[in-house]
Amino acid sequence: MIPESFIRDLLDRVDIVDVISPYVTLKKKGINWFGLCPFHHEKTGSFSVNQNKQFYKCFGCGAHGNAIGFLMQYKGISYPEAIRELAATCGLQVPEERGARERREKADSLSDLMLRAQRFYEKEFAGSVLAQRYLASRQITEETRSKFGLGYSPESWQALEAVFGKDYTSKRLEDCGLVISREGKRYDRFRGRLMFPIRNPRGQVIGFGARIMGEGEPKYLNSPETEIFKKGHEVYGLWEGRDAVRKAGRAIVCEGYMDVIQLSQAGFREAVAALGTAIGEAHIRKLFKIVPLLYFSFDGDAAGRHAARRALEQALPVITDTQEARFILLPPEHDPDSLIKAEGPEAYEREIGKALPLSRFFVESLGEGKDLGTPEGRSKFIAEAKPLLLSMKQAPVLRQQLVNSVSLVARMEPLELSSLIGLPVPAAPRAKPLQPFSRRGRGDSPAPGRGPRGGAVPVTGIRGRMLRAFLAWPSLLVEFEPDIEECFAGSDDPAERRILEVWRKCSPLAHGGELRSGVALGLLEESSDIGLYKKLIDEEMSVPTPKDQAREEIRTGFLKIALDSVQARMQQAAAADPFDADYYEGLAKRQSQLRAELDRMNARPLPRYLGEVR
Repeated sequence: MIPESFIRDLLDRVDIVDVISPYVTLKKKGINWFGLCPFHHEKTGSFSVNQNKQFYKCFGCGAHGNAIGFLMQYKGISYPEAIRELAATCGLQVPEERGARERREKADSLSDLMLRAQRFYEKEFAGSVLAQRYLASRQITEETRSKFGLGYSPESWQALEAVFGKDYTSKRLEDCGLVISREGKRYDRFRGRLMFPIRNPRGQVIGFGARIMGEGEPKYLNSPETEIFKKGHEVYGLWEGRDAVRKAGRAIVCEGYMDVIQLSQAGFREAVAALGTAIGEAHIRKLFKIVPLLYFSFDGDAAGRHAARRALEQALPVITDTQEARFILLPPEHDPDSLIKAEGPEAYEREIGKALPLSRFFVESLGEGKDLGTPEGRSKFIAEAKPLLLSMKQAPVLRQQLVNSVSLVARMEPLELSSLIGLPVPAAPRAKPLQPFSRRGRGDSPAPGRGPRGGAVPVTGIRGRMLRAFLAWPSLLVEFEPDIEECFAGSDDPAERRILEVWRKCSPLAHGGELRSGVALGLLEESSDIGLYKKLIDEEMSVPTPKDQAREEIRTGFLKIALDSVQARMQQAAAADPFDADYYEGLAKRQSQLRAELDRMNARPLPRYLGEVR
């Protein structure tokens, strides 16, 4: 365990701009640095680095964190590995408990043995006519073979003795799965097979996949679980395709080693696969930490469709509302390799374009084989959907969309379906017309007996009132620019998108001085919401909003939005397994700070111009 005091001191020493600059070209704009996001494909830089806060955030895909988090996400490495790499740049030695250090040193030692074996297998490939003919029959080029480090294990019981000499009897060769010791006999695990080295995110060889090239079983033989190789967590091809995955902003998850290699050779270098097992939550979680979009691509036969359904079930508990999964369903007679050989890479690209979004595949796969025209068929459909919907604890918005889709097929109301399967049913909100800029957080309703003055346009909710304030005083767009960027960029909320639109259109002129509302209206003329903007500005002509009041309304709004966000994260953290007490405590502290600030604002005397509503 690395002491927290060391981690704090390390983060105090490093500059996040220096950490990120080798991987992202950054340019300073205002108080922040901006560049193209390395975690998704974009043409306009939405990746922002705040040097004062030592924090990065992408307003496109939502990626965010500190210097340690960046290295973890960019390189796909663990938290301790990122700390060690960051410490090395500062010339610091990471203090670790003795047991942890010994385990790491042993792991590095086992990886060194695997690397020596991998080099031996590559060398042996050059002398194996059988292995060379097999790759030629699969149309694998030498360049591709070299990229993936493919080799050949000789048809010999103790071929590795030539590599390790007297160390061939060492237990470490058993620990890393290269050698088997049984009934007093010792022999190589892999013999007469095409060898696929498996690398971790640091590029270390941690295991092998081995394919027989003639008759025999099993077709594929994989390294056993060891201290350095956990096949339920590692992803084949991720090391070789790491740069392509980030550049493309997606990963194509397929069934096996040869699918990855064939797709990579055809130009789809972002292809990866699970290791001799079905795709699992850990695989998906690892990939989602690197990119926000996954394509699941399996063979077009019944087994491939079953694998796709399994991938769906594994993705649902992991996916969040900012991530996306799509499913490539190939024609029944094809796998990726056969399709590309028959029709070329462009045929596979077409299949990517036709990939089903998770929401559609969810409904179609659950409905397959059921007579949805009967109550019995629909009840089976709902029964299968129930555990899947309940598993979606990380994506409440997507889950609600799926509930809506399922309810259409089930011929039920969404609220009725939610109640039936045990999902929380929110109380219906009571919409109230709000008087423009009521008493700063002291309730959204006007004083008893008073309605909106002068035929005011009702504006509902915090964000609606903030929009009106910005239209009344566009210069405040500059004052609150960092908050607008941080809170609203990339949002799908209609009210937040309107505030963003006003900011993007008007802030350039607002930077040059006091921008009048009328000029702002001209800048927004092409907007689909121009009618709403005109009504709000028109109301300002008869019932003007003082600038101080507008500023207070906006500040209160951002505080309330931040408080809502913290409370939502606290609920998610409380339900998470495992429970992160430190993270939850930090959120609770932030909640108290925001509440205290809101209380201070509410306790301030009302301005003179609000005296009439007391």
